[in-house]
Amino acid sequence: MTTQAHRVRRDPHIRWEDIVVHALLLAIGLVIALPIFIAIFTSFKLPSQIVTFPPEMFPRVWTYENYITAWNVNPFGRFLLNSTIQSGIITIGQVIFSIMAAYAFAILDFPGRNALFYLVIGSLMVPFELVFIPNYQLISALGWGDTYMGLTAPFLVSAFGVFLLRQFFLTVPKDFHDAARIDGCGNWRFLWTVLVPLSKGAIGAFAIFAFLSAWNQYLWPLIITSRIEMRTLQIGIRYFMSTLDRGADWGPVMAGAVIAILPALLVFLFAQKQLVRGIAMTGLKG
Repeated sequence: MTTQAHRVRRDPHIRWEDIVVHALLLAIGLVIALPIFIAIFTSFKLPSQIVTFPPEMFPRVWTYENYITAWNVNPFGRFLLNSTIQSGIITIGQVIFSIMAAYAFAILDFPGRNALFYLVIGSLMVPFELVFIPNYQLISALGWGDTYMGLTAPFLVSAFGVFLLRQFFLTVPKDFHDAARIDGCGNWRFLWTVLVPLSKGAIGAFAIFAFLSAWNQYLWPLIITSRIEMRTLQIGIRYFMSTLDRGADWGPVMAGAVIAILPALLVFLFAQKQLVRGIAMTGLKG
């Protein structure tokens, strides 16, 4: 018994290297999350406490008045609805089109497949600012300004999604496809009844990326919409700076910011295991 206990002490499960790494990551995470904590606590403060110096982290008196003001001073419900519709359409469009394109590049054999795939990947190196004006001119010419089509059409396809899902599809054994073809299963049926269920982890991970990216858009909705009824949540927060009687009342502004980040935060918290699993399962096979 003594020998066994001594062996356990000599071979501990926790190493100092792991403790240092976890402590460092925790410190970095706290620094990154500090602005979020400040916004949350500020949203519950009274106006007099927000401007105190030195600043105080926690509210002395907790109040929900800032959230009531943020919701009523502008059509905040409309802003939230617009962001939800925009993010939902973009996420669904990117997932569907990325699945079909990734299947073509991974499974089908057609002339110029590799060259076309490299062209798609090359588009990842083109910043959106470079195609901003052509996209704006096209959407305006189609009469899609101040519409959901204008908000979502330029983002319905994602080169990153095509790359991510293609890499995962390549890890699926080719025997599955051959067996399905022998049983009379065509490409369309094999994709949606066999390949997609096997790829739920990778598809779910990409859907999270697509939703978060769409939810946090600012520049494009700011330019393509002019009516307040079509503004998204991120643009709507800016209206607090000009519509509040006292100017920049940071309590309602922070309350609006908390409401804006809450959906994205909840999606990440509830789907982080799916996100990590999907990325880990996605291979880098060429």
